[in-house]
Amino acid sequence: MEPLIIAATDESPGVNLDKSLGKFLMFGKSFPEEVRRFFDPVLLWLEEYSKNANDETVFEIRLEYYNSATSTMLLDIFYLLEKIIEYQNKKVTIIWNYLEEDDDMLETGKEYSEMIKIPFEFKTIEDY
Repeated sequence: MEPLIIAATDESPGVNLDKSLGKFLMFGKSFPEEVRRFFDPVLLWLEEYSKNANDETVFEIRLEYYNSATSTMLLDIFYLLEKIIEYQNKKVTIIWNYLEEDDDMLETGKEYSEMIKIPFEFKTIEDY
């Protein structure tokens, strides 16, 4: 399966999805004008990956800022990852990065962790 690599811009996040590494990353800022157009390739890639996932998948979120439309897309991503656990009984972990002083980002991550059945690890970082 070919990796999906999308470079970050001022409005859209960088994405690095690589099955061979078993680790996935989304970083930067996310408020693309056409959120569906940006995230559809990500969702399609993850849908395909979920059919034959690695024994362990780590998905790291390192978003500095994102809008409400992105929030919905993140939940869609998490639901796809949740299927890997439910249907294939494989391990998935989400690493949620946030600045120590960014209580809102930490709280948002905690809200996601309560909505889905994927273990979250919360990590404070110095900088994005």
